[in-house]
Formats: sequence, C-alpha cells, structure tokens
Amino acid sequence: MSAASEPAVAGEQPGMWTRQGPYLLDMTTFGRLLEDIAGEVRAAGFVPDAVLAVARGGLAAGGYLTCALDVPVMHTVRVRRTADDSRYAAKQRPVVDASGSLGLGAGDKVLVVDDIVGTGATADAVLEFLAARGVAREDVRFAAVVRNHRSGYVPDHCPAVVDDWIVFPWETARESTEDCRPFPAAARVGT
Repeated sequence: MSAASEPAVAGEQPGMWTRQGPYLLDMTTFGRLLEDIAGEVRAAGFVPDAVLAVARGGLAAGGYLTCALDVPVMHTVRVRRTADDSRYAAKQRPVVDASGSLGLGAGDKVLVVDDIVGTGATADAVLEFLAARGVAREDVRFAAVVRNHRSGYVPDHCPAVVDDWIVFPWETARESTEDCRPFPAAARVGT
C-alpha cells in the first residue's frame, strides 16, 4: 500500500509519513538542532521567564534550552496525544496534565519546548492551557526540534523538517533501530 493510499489516522494529513523507515536522530545532531533553536531565540530577542517542556519528548530539549538560554526555571506539562508509544501510533485528542501549580500567569514570557510537531494539536492544547492561566499569546514562543513536512502548525522555532517517523536518542534503548535511516542533513532548515 502506498503512502498516498493509506488510511489517515485521526488528526493526520495524508502523506505525513513516507513510511520508508524511520530516521535515527543521533545525540550529536540533536545537540546541533538545540543550538539552532537557542540561536534563533536569542536572535529574535525573546527572553523567556520560564521554559515549559512538554513531557516526555520535550524534557531533554527543555532542560538543554533552560541552561543554554540561562532561563531561571523550567516547568513541565504532560500532553497525552498518542494511543501508545508504537511507530505511527494512532492519535487522540490531546489531554493536558499539569500536576500542581506552574506559577505562570499574566506577564510571564514562556518558551514551550517539544520534540516534534505532527499536526499541531499538542501545540494548540498547550497554548490554550497557558491562555487559561492568563499568559498572553504574544508572550509565548513554541519551539520543536523537528516538525512534520505536512504539519498545519509551524512552530516559532524549529530547525528541521522531516517526512517520516523519528527515533530520538533517548528512545533507542526501547526501540529497534535496525531499519532506521540516518537523519538527513537536508532536513535542517536555515543552516
């Protein structure tokens, strides 16, 4: 079955995944992509009061960017979107889960960080979550390490665009990488 004739998973666009085998993002390239994000944030003159890492995928990136940008605090929020952790897993409506008070509100500048943007539904849910706490949209920047080439949502900061599944460095212990392709240098944008 070709990618064009595959049934779409709820929330996905036809052809989001070429399904030629996932890309393996190694730690060195991951670090370069995070430096690209940090450079973009600095160049934009955005000085966040807090980093909000979307768990789980955004945790490593959020921790790195908190240090690289000298942000005083990092918060986490969990957004449950996939039915499970399998490749090409079915999507569901995002559910935001924040335990305890994040202490974010009006006037706070927040850099939201996630690993990948597929449809943009997670980003929309987090932006809505922040708005409900009084954080103005103009005080929020969304950063993702990569985004899908068919995503309807383009993050404020995102140094790479891909057409297939990504296996991130922290996923290699639980997921086979035998069928993975190297992360393509051409996926980096603006380099």
